[in-house]
Amino acid sequence: MQLHLVHRAPCIIPPYLSKNESTLGDLLLGFLKYYATEFDWNSQMISVREAKAIPRPDGTEWRNKFICVEEPFDRTNTARAVHEKQKFDIIIDEFRKSWHRLRDRRDLNCILPLRATIQKR
Repeated sequence: MQLHLVHRAPCIIPPYLSKNESTLGDLLLGFLKYYATEFDWNSQMISVREAKAIPRPDGTEWRNKFICVEEPFDRTNTARAVHEKQKFDIIIDEFRKSWHRLRDRRDLNCILPLRATIQKR
C-alpha cells in the first residue's frame, strides 16, 4: 500500500464484529504467554499487515535481529534496534514475568503500577 493513497480510504468504516468472547484481561494473558513461551523468534516474524506470524525473510535487514516486526507499509523491520542477545533476553524475561504475575494475581497493577506512577506526580 502506498501512503499517498491512504486518504482515499472509505469514509464509512463498518463496525468490527468478532466471535471472540474473551475478556481484555484474558487476551492480554494470552499475548504475554504466546510471546514469552510459544512464538518462534528464530524463524518467524510478526506481520501487522497479515495479522499473523510469518516466516522471517533471509535478507540482511532481518539477519542478526532478535525481534522482527514487519512494518505494514514499507515492509521493513520496525524492531531492528533489538540486535543484542542480552536486550532480547531481558524483553522475553519481562514478558514471562508479567505473564506469571498477571496469571497468578489477576490484577493489572502487579505489572503496570499506574496508581504509584500517578501518585508520584
